[in-house]
Amino acid sequence: MELAAIERHTREALPGWATADLTLSVIDKGGSGRLFVRIGETDGDRSLIAMHYGLDRADNPRFASITDFLNRRGVAAPSIAARREDLRLLWVEDLGEIDLGNLAGTAWETSRRPAYESALRAVFPLHCVYEDSAPDDLPELERPFDESLYEWERNYFLTHYVERFHAPEVAAELRQDPSLAALGRELAGHRRSLVHRDFQSTNVMLRDGGSFLIDYQGLRWGLPEYDLASMVYDPYSEFTIKETGELVDFYFSLKEEAGHAESRQAYGRRLVQCAMQRLMQALGAYGFLGEVKEKREFLAHIPVAKARLLDLSRKEGGLAVLGDLLG
Repeated sequence: MELAAIERHTREALPGWATADLTLSVIDKGGSGRLFVRIGETDGDRSLIAMHYGLDRADNPRFASITDFLNRRGVAAPSIAARREDLRLLWVEDLGEIDLGNLAGTAWETSRRPAYESALRAVFPLHCVYEDSAPDDLPELERPFDESLYEWERNYFLTHYVERFHAPEVAAELRQDPSLAALGRELAGHRRSLVHRDFQSTNVMLRDGGSFLIDYQGLRWGLPEYDLASMVYDPYSEFTIKETGELVDFYFSLKEEAGHAESRQAYGRRLVQCAMQRLMQALGAYGFLGEVKEKREFLAHIPVAKARLLDLSRKEGGLAVLGDLLG
């Protein structure tokens, strides 16, 4: 959609801005294929984000209904100021320009650690909504994490990362290894709750000392540790072993406070397994976006993601075969 059309529809949808002097600027964000435009008053403080989405991805149209659901439950997410779903156009609260990733290089104790803990607190209410006691007002979700979805993610990894950056023969050997399928079966056997699905540093905005979730249209049933792994093993971020451990401990303390206590060993094993699964998905995405979609900037994240995958392969619950074949 052209900027002139977005401006015209903005004036129609928001009567208070019908005659205002507006400034529009495109926001370059992510690989979802959506168009984001920041709209602000030239001589005022008000601003919104216009989001125009296509139908090439099934999750894009779900953003509005999921936002409404999160707002009703008090989850930290933007509100929708206006909508023209016939035009696939939404006007969403502007949360600013600072996300967790912008804190890279700042002090851990006084800057990054409090912000990441805030982000974990923001997502934790989702993890307390369980599939076996689902609320009546739950909107339509993406397909849940089950054995077939875990298999799809692994195939994505094998096709778009291993075949492209290692060798087809290595991918073929991994496809035959029983430990990969066993990982999916074990993860699929756990109780599921709501998960963000893409809970990483660029999808948490920081404003007024708090954290807000964005890009949650992929909300679905899954394992909370998948979200946790997406954050603490995020290839977009650099953590020391100590810093990762502190965030893992903090999330475990949230579970204990909420009465969801379990053995630390079981929690740690499941986190490693989810992290392996998540990093395989991420590497597949980087290969697909970088090579097929020719968005070369995503290729820069491959070395960190690979290093973390190989490190996890040596831990309890990890896939040792990945370290053997990809190391």
